[in-house]
Amino acid sequence: MRELREKPQLTIEEAIREALNKLTKFSGRSRRSEYWWCALAVFISNIVLGFIPLIGSIGSLFLALAMIPLTFRRLHDTGRSGWWWGVEAIFGICFTGGLIAYLVSVVLAGDIPTDDDMKLLKFLFMTFVNPYIIAGLLFLLVYRIVMLVFLCQDSQPEINKYGESPKYTNE
Repeated sequence: MRELREKPQLTIEEAIREALNKLTKFSGRSRRSEYWWCALAVFISNIVLGFIPLIGSIGSLFLALAMIPLTFRRLHDTGRSGWWWGVEAIFGICFTGGLIAYLVSVVLAGDIPTDDDMKLLKFLFMTFVNPYIIAGLLFLLVYRIVMLVFLCQDSQPEINKYGESPKYTNE
């Protein structure tokens, strides 16, 4: 039986190069260092792009989209389906759609107070302290904690259904 040997951690340049080479690839596996170095680069880029009004928003959107395949591969590396990422996407679409539908129904019913600023603030407060909204936000918080744990876990050393380990080699 062969012994597994751990490859050295990727540098930031190596990690970004690896991620760019597999920019649209959802299959396979990505190491923890590749994911977190790229996440740091995207975070810093988003801070810089935040100072550029419209172009910065478009750039941030493209960076977020570029992280999706990397997140799928990172989840694969821990032996999980990449569709764990999809839970937040589906929840976000449903949550946002429900919130928009609620606000549109309130506007169409004419229930928004316009004569007094304090009544408007109270209305907005009561809208967003809705138990459904609080439950949705708590679900999102728990989900993100679970995802953080998954993304921080070490690679599975053996071959899994998503491919060979990018971190460990047989000697």
